[in-house]
Amino acid sequence: MFFRIITSFFLLSSFFSTSVSSQTLVYGLVGDIQRGGFGGVVEYHWTDRIHSSPTVSLGWAGALQNDADGDGWLGFGVSGEYFLYDNLFFEGSIMPGYYNEGPNDLGGNLHFRTTLGIGYKLSKAVSFSFAIGHLSNAGFGDWNPGTDMMILRLMRRF
Repeated sequence: MFFRIITSFFLLSSFFSTSVSSQTLVYGLVGDIQRGGFGGVVEYHWTDRIHSSPTVSLGWAGALQNDADGDGWLGFGVSGEYFLYDNLFFEGSIMPGYYNEGPNDLGGNLHFRTTLGIGYKLSKAVSFSFAIGHLSNAGFGDWNPGTDMMILRLMRRF
């Protein structure tokens, strides 16, 4: 229930956001590489809040990820983009967060998600990307199997 409320917040925030081009709403489809599961992710990025230049942007981000089998993760951290050309970019993020265990025991509740991807800007407002991610407790727990994921993402800038 908690994750549904947070998802609703992220979705509603896209309708009421100001017309500042430094905010991005991200929707993604997630595939778990080790377990074969799937799920979704919703992210909100406050792009350009930490650093901005013509080729690099760095800002804060929040994310909610939920799998079809009941695992969930909610995190907040830093995300960035590096533009190679006008439309082609690399992206990455690191976010600590809370892992809500379903059937997959990943070793506690404190987990860090890292992503690295490549994307293409379709217009000033819309981009898509493909990213690889890793979710792990970073050795803070006795058990740390971690999990790797593939993420197909659609981004809407405001």
